[in-house]
Amino acid sequence: MVNSFPLKGVIGIVANDPVEVDYALDHKLRCIEIRADLLIKVGNSVDDVVELVRETKTKELGCLFTLRHPKHGGEFFGTEEQRIQINKLALEAGADIIDLELGTDALVEMSYKNAPLMISYHDFNKMPSAEGLEELTSEMESLCPHAIKVVPTASKLVDSFQMLQWVGNGTRDIARIGFAMGPMGTCSRIMTTVFGAPITYTSFGEAVAPGQLSMDALLYCYRVPELNKDCLIYGIAGKGVSHSKEMEIINRQLKKKQTNAVCIPMDIIDLDELLAILGDLNIRGIELGD
Repeated sequence: MVNSFPLKGVIGIVANDPVEVDYALDHKLRCIEIRADLLIKVGNSVDDVVELVRETKTKELGCLFTLRHPKHGGEFFGTEEQRIQINKLALEAGADIIDLELGTDALVEMSYKNAPLMISYHDFNKMPSAEGLEELTSEMESLCPHAIKVVPTASKLVDSFQMLQWVGNGTRDIARIGFAMGPMGTCSRIMTTVFGAPITYTSFGEAVAPGQLSMDALLYCYRVPELNKDCLIYGIAGKGVSHSKEMEIINRQLKKKQTNAVCIPMDIIDLDELLAILGDLNIRGIELGD
C-alpha cells in the first residue's frame, strides 16, 4: 500500500506557548508539531496540550504530537505508562500522528494498538555507520509505522548527504524523514523534502535542536515549500557559510525569477570531500565563500 503520511511541508514546532498555533497560520503552514514535553515544562497542563490538539482541528492544521523521552532530547520525566495515556488522549483529541522513539515501552504499546506512528531515532553525538543505518532502518520499518525519522549528528558535510541519500532510497510504503544535526547538518534540513521527506522542522522561537533553521530562513530564504525533486542545487562552500550574505543574494535572485532552484550552505574546507559530494549529487555549481 502506498504510504499516506498525513503531513507535508515545513512543520512548525509549538514548544513555547500555545499562541504559536496562530503563528503557524500567520506563516501559512499546513501542519505543526505539538512538543507536549516542552509545553508542559513551561507550565502548561496535560489538559492544556490536549486542548491544543483539538484546536488544530478547528483551524485545519495537521498535527504531529510528541511527548519526547529524555533519552532522546526530551523533557518529559514521567513514567512510560503516563506517556502512553497522554498519547492516547492526543489521538482521541484528533492528532494525526504521534512520534515515539525506538526502544521505548511507549512505542511497543502503541504499536500493538495500531496507532498512527512516526518512529524516531536521535543521536546527539555521532553518525551511524552505513551498516548500522541499514540495520536501524530494518528494525524501525519492521513495526510498519507511517514514517521513520532518523536524526544523527554530522561531524563533516558528507554526513548530511548520506542522510539525504538515505531519504531518497526509501520505499513508497513508509515515509523517511532524515537529516543531520549540528552546523554540518544545516544543508540537509533545507534539502530533505527535495529528496523525498514529507516534512522538515523549524521552530517559532529558539531552536529546539542543534543546527535547526529559523522559520523565516526556511520559508523565505530557501523557499522550501516551493522546491521539488527536480530542484537545481547550487552551493556556497567554506567555513561558517550558513550566514553568507552572498547566499542570501543568490536566493533572492532565484526567488525573483521564480526558479525551481536553491543555493545552500556547504560548511566544508576539505577540497577532496567537496569533490566527492559533487560526484555523488546533482549539484549544478559551487562558489567558494570568504
